[in-house]
Amino acid sequence: MEGVFSMIVWTVVVAVMLYVIQLPLRRKAHPRIRTAVFVIKMLLIPATALLFVAVDWPAAYLHGDILTAIYIALCGDVVSSIVEYAVRRIRETVKHTEKSHICLLGLCGVLAALCTAGVFIGGWADASSISRTDLDITSDRAAKAHTFAFVSDIHGGDAHPVDIIRDLCRQMNEQSPEFVILGGDITDEMTSYEEMTEVYRILSELEAPVYFVYGNHDRQPGAQRVGGRTYTDEELKSAIEGAGFTILKDDYVQIDEDLVLLGREDVSRGEERSRYADLTCPYEGMLIVADHQPYDEEQLAEEVSTLQISGHSHAGQLFPLQAVYRILGLPAYGSFRYAGTQLYVSSGAGLWGTPIRTEERCEWVLVTIRPE
Repeated sequence: MEGVFSMIVWTVVVAVMLYVIQLPLRRKAHPRIRTAVFVIKMLLIPATALLFVAVDWPAAYLHGDILTAIYIALCGDVVSSIVEYAVRRIRETVKHTEKSHICLLGLCGVLAALCTAGVFIGGWADASSISRTDLDITSDRAAKAHTFAFVSDIHGGDAHPVDIIRDLCRQMNEQSPEFVILGGDITDEMTSYEEMTEVYRILSELEAPVYFVYGNHDRQPGAQRVGGRTYTDEELKSAIEGAGFTILKDDYVQIDEDLVLLGREDVSRGEERSRYADLTCPYEGMLIVADHQPYDEEQLAEEVSTLQISGHSHAGQLFPLQAVYRILGLPAYGSFRYAGTQLYVSSGAGLWGTPIRTEERCEWVLVTIRPE
């Protein structure tokens, strides 16, 4: 809660600064300058979100509360500027006085405050619970229906308190899946050793067999930015296997007579990850691929499977990153078709760096595969 309080304080400070800095422009009519400032603010929103969520930048680890405050205040200020523009256009058609101009300035301040609060409250609501998403697909290789659960990007200890993770387990157990896939980034660089062990102790309450694939944060590669690692690879492996989970690192496992699962090592591990073309499946049946990141273009071009399921992107997490990813040709959220497979990218169950979401809700995925 201390981090949230700090973020709220910084949001108020940044919002007030934005309002005060723009007062001279709002007192006098400088349409070109106001337009330029508006465009700059619009560009700063995705730039701040990108630096925060998508780029491995030290400030995202150390000053997340300030970056979040800048993002929220900019969103609120941009919305208030749009309303201000509409009011100014209306005022141009009617007689107005100095008093009405002062009222306009006050209205801008109130709107900025309300919009900023709205962004924060909405982002907090989308981030504060994990809901279920149903994914139904068909396969001519399925001899019978199969149901499994997939969850990734919990970022436990940093993003979600214990009660939310316990509720996540309850939700999955209620659906009685055949198996569960933990799709990586279950913990991260801000997770303490005690939090990491507690997360896996709670997840051990899952009643179905659980298969685990690593993400890019589980083994704390950016820990030097936050004072060093809090647990070793061996301690993490011990906690995962101690919970009764099977770790898959470019390994195949036969789930049923007609169903095979391939769990991939994360692409961030470089040469530790095998090329997809070099992997040979020893089993018969339809193939499901669990890969934390959905960005291996070579694999997606060669892969022949019923489904690849991934996470990592958080669906952008902060608006408008989902659109930015789409423009860049990167799958950020939802279903995508490739020559030999269907890809589903989950928005993930948690958060990276900031306790808000303005792109999609936190989710876990219940996948049902039916015979064609």
